[in-house]
Amino acid sequence: MTVKNPGSMIFLLFCIPLELYAWVQTTAPKEIVKTETLEFRVVAKGFHVTFPMIEYIDGYVVQNVKTLHEATLIHAKKADKVTKIYSLTPTEDVTLPAFSIKVDGKVEKTQPLHVKVKKRTQTHSPDYKLSMNISNTTPMVGEKFLLHVMLVSKNVEDYTVETPRFNDFALQEISDKEYENNKGEWVEELSYEIIAQKSGPFVLNPIKAAIELSTPKYAKRNIYSNALRLEVKKIPNNLTVMGSYKLNASVNVKHVQKNQPVQLTLSLQGEGNINNFDDINISIEGATVYEKSTKKLHRGEEEIYQKSFEIVSDKNFTIPSVSLEYFDIKEQRVKEITTQAFAIHVEDAVLEERTKKKQRTTMMEKAVYFLSGVFVTLFLVYMYQVLKNTRKTDKQKRIKKELQSIGDKEKFLKKVVPYLGKNRSLDRLVYTLENVENSEFKQLKKEIIRYICEEDIL
Repeated sequence: MTVKNPGSMIFLLFCIPLELYAWVQTTAPKEIVKTETLEFRVVAKGFHVTFPMIEYIDGYVVQNVKTLHEATLIHAKKADKVTKIYSLTPTEDVTLPAFSIKVDGKVEKTQPLHVKVKKRTQTHSPDYKLSMNISNTTPMVGEKFLLHVMLVSKNVEDYTVETPRFNDFALQEISDKEYENNKGEWVEELSYEIIAQKSGPFVLNPIKAAIELSTPKYAKRNIYSNALRLEVKKIPNNLTVMGSYKLNASVNVKHVQKNQPVQLTLSLQGEGNINNFDDINISIEGATVYEKSTKKLHRGEEEIYQKSFEIVSDKNFTIPSVSLEYFDIKEQRVKEITTQAFAIHVEDAVLEERTKKKQRTTMMEKAVYFLSGVFVTLFLVYMYQVLKNTRKTDKQKRIKKELQSIGDKEKFLKKVVPYLGKNRSLDRLVYTLENVENSEFKQLKKEIIRYICEEDIL
């Protein structure tokens, strides 16, 4: 046998690892920190390598992260070195079993490995320190308090502090500052607003920061903060609302015409665990209540929730007071705040009540006026009918033209509200109008105008 290019053969011998036989191996760290991912490698060398399916280990799901191939020599022949990288996230100590790998027709087995899972504990070093503290160790459910996270370091090239996540707590970052202290150390200070969602004892587990050291150069490692213990208390008296609030109510008018809307505005101002105004509703006997709008405003650190209603009735009514019972966090006691009630006078109803209070004429007076009144009344009735028919025709034309010119559903609805209560069919059409789409508005509008102008409603 003649070697045409011995130099290339020598180059291959130096560049490709030389093995005398096929082999398999598992590598993994001896210990990891709880909640972190355990990554292990299974390596096999040979001419034909077949790996088993690895789906679970000790009940934990295993993921195949990556597969690597590398050329090698076995007995001076080119072979394949296959490395499979797997990962799982155990919460307790775990044993990686002996894996059976088929190499060149033979089954080879790796050695089992035991990996210890440690609890997160604070890392101590003169070059870096990650710490946490909270502003209140006995908060109530729903009460806001602060979580401060601080990384102090020197001889650190780069770092990443993980975002805290704790079960049964809601967190929101409110500030992030980086500065150099008077010792020449770099400080990363993060602040979070935190709210407990359940009562009971809790441990906020240590958080992690990934750092890259200057010495040894670019060495990477994970460091951990301290843990925090706190006791979250229930809100007294089985209440669900806590904080410090003011509740106000106002109306735009106290005297209205029949079926004209009255606007009621409720305003809740303060801070606490209320996130919306959805649970506040108004019910008034003999009146129709429409919920118009809800909005949230901010004034400094305080939040203001406003909710408005429109109320329509054909008789006098009273808007009841609205109350809120809550635990006042500043005064440390249960409080109930209440708005005032509003008596609304409907003008037609007031007139009717006054008429009932007038003294009735005596039977003698009625007899005196009766005979003379009959003839006058008959004449006046006749003249009234003539004038009424003339005026009614003019009024019908004017109102019909005015209503036909309105193209907006809301404006049209406000214009026809005064005619409610005069005709049941008209009432049904007006109430139906509130929920129709614009495409159906024109047809329903024609029907309403016809009832108003032709059915003796004016």
